[in-house]
Amino acid sequence: MTPEVTQQVSKLRSEFYTQFAKTQATTVTINKEKSYASTPPKVSWADSQQRLNYLCIYAYSAPDALVPDRPLVLRIGINLGAEVMAGASRGKGIRRYNQTCQFYLTLLPDEALALMPWILDALNRDTKPQLTTLPQPAHLLVPEPGGSVAPSFWTHAAQKAVRSPLSTALSTY
Repeated sequence: MTPEVTQQVSKLRSEFYTQFAKTQATTVTINKEKSYASTPPKVSWADSQQRLNYLCIYAYSAPDALVPDRPLVLRIGINLGAEVMAGASRGKGIRRYNQTCQFYLTLLPDEALALMPWILDALNRDTKPQLTTLPQPAHLLVPEPGGSVAPSFWTHAAQKAVRSPLSTALSTY
C-alpha cells in the first residue's frame, strides 16, 4: 500500500472502531498498537453471554507502487481466528469465543460506517449471518460463492471494483 492509502485505512479504522465502541453496552478494547506481524489493530469485547468477540478491518485490495490504479477495497473480519486471541487475552469470566457469528464483509471505504447497523444486527443473532434472515443493509450485499469456512458477503460496489478491467488484467499474472 502507498503511504497515503495506509494513512487513509488507519483513519477509517480508527473512526469505525470508535463509533462501534460507542454502540456497545459493554467495555470495548481498541487495540491501536503498531502491527509488525501483519495482524492489523482490532476491537474486542465480551457479549451478553460472556463470549469473546472481535472485529478487524484491513485492506483486501489497495494501490501500491507497482499498481497505483488498483482500487482500495476493505474487508471486515468478524470473530475469525478469535480462538487464537482468546487464549492470551481472556478476561475474567469470559468462557469462550463466539463461534456462532463469524463472517467476512468486503466493501468500499465509504460504505463502512453505513453498514455498521447491519453488522450490529448480525452480531446480535445466535445463528450464522444469512442475507435472507437479516434486514436489508444500506448497501446491497451479495454472498461470495464458494466453500468458505465462514460466510462472506460483498457489497455490489466492492465486487464491481475488484472485477474492474484493471483487476481482471492483473489476475492473469
